[in-house]
Amino acid sequence: MLNKTKRLTRMTTKAFLAAALAVCAATAVHAGDPTDGMAKVLNSYISAGRIAGVVSVLSDTDYNVKFDCVGWAERGKRKMTPDTLFAIFSMTKTFTGAALMCAIDDGKLSLDDEVAKYLPEFANVKMKDGSKPNRPLTIRHLTTHTTGWRGGTGVDNRDISLREVARQLAARPLSFQPGETFAYGNAWICTAAACLEVAVGKPYEVFLKERILDPLGMKDTTFTPNAEQLTRLVCAYTSDDKPLRPAADRCVQQLVFPKAKPVFPSASGGLFSTPRDMIAFSQMLAHHGEWKGKTVISRKTFDSIFAVKQTPAGITQPYTCGSWLYGDWFGHEGAMRTDQRANLRTGHSRVFFIQTENKAGSAFFQLKKDWHAAADKIQGTSPTTFGN
Repeated sequence: MLNKTKRLTRMTTKAFLAAALAVCAATAVHAGDPTDGMAKVLNSYISAGRIAGVVSVLSDTDYNVKFDCVGWAERGKRKMTPDTLFAIFSMTKTFTGAALMCAIDDGKLSLDDEVAKYLPEFANVKMKDGSKPNRPLTIRHLTTHTTGWRGGTGVDNRDISLREVARQLAARPLSFQPGETFAYGNAWICTAAACLEVAVGKPYEVFLKERILDPLGMKDTTFTPNAEQLTRLVCAYTSDDKPLRPAADRCVQQLVFPKAKPVFPSASGGLFSTPRDMIAFSQMLAHHGEWKGKTVISRKTFDSIFAVKQTPAGITQPYTCGSWLYGDWFGHEGAMRTDQRANLRTGHSRVFFIQTENKAGSAFFQLKKDWHAAADKIQGTSPTTFGN
């Protein structure tokens, strides 16, 4: 009887510790410990006045999360926190890619589907000389920036719908044959989202919320921040100016509220998010579509499509559906220099949140290298040169 009691006690203690570790993994927050290597790196740029503020988030394979929040979200008024709200711009593209993977899981579409299957006006797309392209335009071309179009449409102000972006794009002639050149752009990703809407029978933002944001608990990731979220919105500053000044490029307009016109969801660059939310998305990517026991994207679809370079063999840019692939790392940067990277081999993930001008400054680029180096040391991952 005594031995049985000891065994039960050991089992109960083991179960308790497992439960406690699970809670810690979900909630662990370490903000700017001055003795920590990462905090030292980040704080050196703050104390030198080279940047205003930054948040680093690192996650191991077991979902244990380390936050380092240093500097100001609004200088002299609000400190950076895990829940500071940022405009993440082109990091939105990876969310659109993830939503497309969910639709593929559902059998609703394929990357090889012709765009005209969902948007009939694309059946009449012509080359600049008036001839027909030598191959049909597909969803793969849209999601990998290999459409053959050059230049943009009115996407930046987010004041036209996805369907209208697509309609305007279809009216323009192609400069190059589909699938033969790479030209990064926003209109093609928005057009892919317009195809998604037709395929799944729901607005893009509704499908994204149902299939990606809600399962990951991303309550602060949105195209339209509410009044409470706006109280946590970051202010953008230059990097390496002396003294630092408020950012003044065209990107900063995305941080200006209220808006003069209604805002539509932009599938290429319209999301706002927080470091706390974004690390959950990155963890899901690092775990090949799984997150804490939930299947967000099937492993089969993730590994055979999402985690594979989708640009044609003759194109060197390592791009898949809305994301870059550099070595083992999968992710995307935003125009005001937020970043997300998930390691598909080790299961580690990392997020870097700053809000500075798109051209940034020398401080930003050196800080980014130092951040990756410190993160590699902490996470035990191999150094990688990122091209974006």
